[in-house]
Parts: sequence; structure tokens; C-alpha cells
Amino acid sequence: MPSLNDKPSRILLPLALLAGFAALVCLPLVVYRPDRPVPTIVPGSSSGPAFVVQIIRPRFGLPLGGILPPQLFGHEAHLGFESTSPGASIGSVGPERLELRADDWELVLVVDAEGRVTPETQVVFELLFEEQPRKVRGRPGDPAVGALSTTVLAGSGELAGSFDVELARCEDADTGEPLGWPPRPLVLHGSFDRLPLDAAATGR
Repeated sequence: MPSLNDKPSRILLPLALLAGFAALVCLPLVVYRPDRPVPTIVPGSSSGPAFVVQIIRPRFGLPLGGILPPQLFGHEAHLGFESTSPGASIGSVGPERLELRADDWELVLVVDAEGRVTPETQVVFELLFEEQPRKVRGRPGDPAVGALSTTVLAGSGELAGSFDVELARCEDADTGEPLGWPPRPLVLHGSFDRLPLDAAATGR
């Protein structure tokens, strides 16, 4: 005949099994992150001009907190562009200014002589917002948080580097109206290699 001391163990065992099962189910959802930073391009590793730009959305800026792939809700799985994207082009390039573009994308990244990100920095892109496609302009906060790191490749007149900038303000690019999204800053993340320096930057 089972003793009274066996009763707690009979109750705790199913609870422990249920907790373990719940952990196994929830772990992939917690670990899953659609906006993982893309690998940084190694300076000098490209055969020609190359760049990759990514917008990393906070988890709570994604449908259902990002626990399911955003494409299930009509959102881009990966928000960004690169040198192989349609319409990709390179604008001004220098240690303190970088301009990159593609279809529906425009990036201007500017730092001052001390390397601080300036208010001129912005990225414009299209996004599905409140079930409607919107042209969004992301800007840094005040004070700006972020950095641009650059390296002039020896003897080439070309620039390589990387950047990470918090975009604390998002607005409608056409009206300037604040969107009230996301609840936390976006992160502008990217890297580039062998971009031709402007004549002014090379001293020519």
C-alpha cells in the first residue's frame, strides 16, 4: 500500500514533465530571431565594390513579438539591401560620409571629425506599416548613438569599413509625421569593402 509520502512525488512528477515539455516548445520561439546581423565583410576580401546594409528591428517591433517568421504576416524576413540588389549604386564615399542606394532604399551616414554620428544621418526605405506600404525615414536620436569605422585600403584609393547606428526616430518620409514605431530603436547595421573614395577624400 503506497504511503502518504508518495503522494507529493506522484503530483510533482507530471508537473516536472509538463514544465520540461513547455520549455522544449518555447525554447525555439525564444531563441528564434529573424533579424540576426549579417556577417561583416572582411576589408580587402572583395574583388570589387561590395556592401551590405541591414535594418535590425527590435523584437517588439515585429508581429507577435517576432516569435513567428514575419513573412507569415506579409513583412520582409530580412530588411535591407546590398551591392547586388536591384538599382544598387554608390554615392559619396569618404571617412566621414557614406551614401548608398538601391531600389526603394537610400542611406546617408555622416560623422563629424570626432567620429560622432550627425543629425544628417538617415535611411529611407519601404515598409509594410499598419497593413499599408509606407516610405519610412529613420534618423538617430539626440544624442545620436552609433559609429562608423573605416579603413583606407593601402595603395588602392578604396575604403572599407562597418557601421552600427541606433535609429531612434521613424517618420513618414513623405509627410514627416512621426510613426510612433518601433517601441525601441531600430539598428542600422552594415559593412562595405573596396568603395572608391571621392576625389576630395583622396586629396586629388
